[in-house]
Amino acid sequence: MVSVFCSGHQLMGFTMIRQVRTKNTTLPGIIRSAPFMQGFAEVKAGKPLNPDAFPNDINKQWSYERGRQFSYLFDGPLKKGRSVNLGAVVFFGQAIANKAIM
Repeated sequence: MVSVFCSGHQLMGFTMIRQVRTKNTTLPGIIRSAPFMQGFAEVKAGKPLNPDAFPNDINKQWSYERGRQFSYLFDGPLKKGRSVNLGAVVFFGQAIANKAIM
């Protein structure tokens, strides 16, 4: 049986599974999240993927993976002082728009 992420019913032989809860956020909010920063820092430090990072939270797993992906594209700091680097925000937005990051 093939699983399709949708609404929890059967449709044409496919088992539909509910999507995970989503929430509204901003680009700076994603960048400043601990999982994003951890993924970014791990790649910059030469560490391999940690497949066990955030095992019970799919949203944190996505943030962690986006941070890892972004680290290969962006060579600057994520923060300037306590604030998110505006250059990082702009570059991250462009990377998402261009589908360079999931």
